[in-house]
Amino acid sequence: MARTHARKESVVGRKREFKTAALAEVNRHIGEVAQGLPSQAEEWEFFCECGRPDCSDVVRLTLEEYSSLHDSGQAVLAPGHNLSQVERARRLNADAEALQRQAQHQLERAHRNMRDRGT
Repeated sequence: MARTHARKESVVGRKREFKTAALAEVNRHIGEVAQGLPSQAEEWEFFCECGRPDCSDVVRLTLEEYSSLHDSGQAVLAPGHNLSQVERARRLNADAEALQRQAQHQLERAHRNMRDRGT
């Protein structure tokens, strides 16, 4: 019975991750459309990216507010809503991997610069 419960939680978790990713993609498209319009001062309705199966909330944001959230890697969330622990962990892991790649690039660059100065 515990194994069945664990499988059910895993399926629910994957569905929530998919919903979060899908709504984030829809929100990106809304942001792109909004940027292409002459008036960018008004508020737009973006979908809450919490991923809960029962959530259909919208969040009213200006394009600047949305861009700030999106550019910093944060999710659009309705008041009182949170990302799942799995999604938070996935985002933190992606951020850590990006930082590791940047650090490796800088290290390689420093080694090249030191080698070039020695010749």
